[in-house]
Amino acid sequence: MQVRSAGSHNWFTRLRRSDISTALLFLLPSLVILGVFNFYPIAGVFRLSFFKWDNLSPTKTFIGLDNFIRLFQSERFWNSLKVTAEYTLVVTAVSLFLGLVLAVFLNNRMLLGKSFWRSMFFLPVVTPTVAAAMVWILLFNPGFGLVNVVLRALGLDGLNWLADKTWALPTVMSLGIWRRLGFTLILYLAALQSLSKEYYESAEIDGANALQRFLHITVPLLRSTTIMLVILGVIDSFLVFDQVMVLTRGGPDDATEVIGMFMYLNSFSLFKLGYGAAISVVMFVVVAVFTLMQWRFVGFGSAGEAE
Repeated sequence: MQVRSAGSHNWFTRLRRSDISTALLFLLPSLVILGVFNFYPIAGVFRLSFFKWDNLSPTKTFIGLDNFIRLFQSERFWNSLKVTAEYTLVVTAVSLFLGLVLAVFLNNRMLLGKSFWRSMFFLPVVTPTVAAAMVWILLFNPGFGLVNVVLRALGLDGLNWLADKTWALPTVMSLGIWRRLGFTLILYLAALQSLSKEYYESAEIDGANALQRFLHITVPLLRSTTIMLVILGVIDSFLVFDQVMVLTRGGPDDATEVIGMFMYLNSFSLFKLGYGAAISVVMFVVVAVFTLMQWRFVGFGSAGEAE
């Protein structure tokens, strides 16, 4: 019996090794692509952050941590980090709130045309950012833009939205919210449809009204989805660039200069590629730290227990 058991164990071991080898063989092309186009460039950016290079001279000058020292002493860097934090907070919070409210509304059994409404709300997600930004420029045009036309019809003065230091960032945020809303809504709607109806039936029998059921049942049960959306929202917001580039190029007076725009201007307008690489490293670390903090202190595990 022992000999047969040992033979069986060796057979399973050989089979397991064969499966692993086969799996690695099939994964090899994907691993090569990831290594060449993802991991190698990331490593190259980390290495470049320790050099001074203008992309024109054939040689790079090693300067150690000087790029990072200059970066943390730059008021413009801290301003870009502040603008990015404001953008992240507002866009993530508003899109989460509106997405949840609309998802609850679309989850109503009595609502007609659910597929149509889901498609309409998800359309901004698949709309190219540059195209959406061009529409935003037309909507908020100080002369003939629809927003100012409506304001004037109401007896109010129109604004030069994208050139006003006070209103430029909220205008950019509105585009971010519009684009993020559909994705948030669809995920919340999918999570709502997976919730057991027993919770709501029991609460209704106990006399809980609609608002109480929403606050004490729906919101806690959707905690894991909310955490995931917060993490994705923060990552997406810290990487925002294209809509700012099209709408304001970081102006006026750096009021909309997010950290991605700050990195672009230093790297490809001022040709400070080593300095720009240092900014990219900081962006990478900020996003990674925030994600690890979410997993450590809020965590998908504890969120899953709520469900």
